[in-house]
Amino acid sequence: MTCNNFIGYLLHRHEHPSTVVVCSSREMFLDRLSSSLHAESADPSTLPEEEKTLDPLLVPKIHQLAASKTVSMAFASSLPHLRAYLASYLPPKKMLEESTLFAESGQQCPLLVIYGLIDLHRATTDYSVQGLSRSLAIAVETAELSSMRLLLVEDSADWECSNLESGSEAAAVTVNDPWKEQVPFWNSSVLSSGDRLGAGRTVEIGAVIAKWCDFQVAGVY
Repeated sequence: MTCNNFIGYLLHRHEHPSTVVVCSSREMFLDRLSSSLHAESADPSTLPEEEKTLDPLLVPKIHQLAASKTVSMAFASSLPHLRAYLASYLPPKKMLEESTLFAESGQQCPLLVIYGLIDLHRATTDYSVQGLSRSLAIAVETAELSSMRLLLVEDSADWECSNLESGSEAAAVTVNDPWKEQVPFWNSSVLSSGDRLGAGRTVEIGAVIAKWCDFQVAGVY
């Protein structure tokens, strides 16, 4: 899912108050958002008059302005930072007070969104089944203790739409499917220490994620 489509999806589909944890710096995230907006807008001067349209995010709407105030954002540019944030996460007090009301009324729970989880692992020794599972365990536990639904979203110029969510409503639609990428079973630090058990064995990322989350086709906003 492109960055701008993700923001639009979140503003239109989430239950407040929700939290988004972006696995990058604030500056990098804004650069991605700007790039995705410009990529889809192209050069208006080259388009016919009837095709000159603005991205919905660039049109100030009362609903979007109101919804944006109910979403909290945090930025974790490293894997230790992300894990520490999730392990110490405390949901808004109002949400804790209303958590039973969500269940009783059948409403959707607020979201705990992690944006770029897989990409954050890619340049680390934890880019493996072992490392991903450790992060997913922390994320799932945090969402469960906070009475929230976990939503994982990956963004790449080569991945037209890829996201998934824990629970009964999940999502995953891809062109170049990132969930089919192979990762080693063990962290590279374990293999380099001399333990060669399982060396060379790889598993699809999607199979690792599926142990914790469900996949389902995502809608558009």
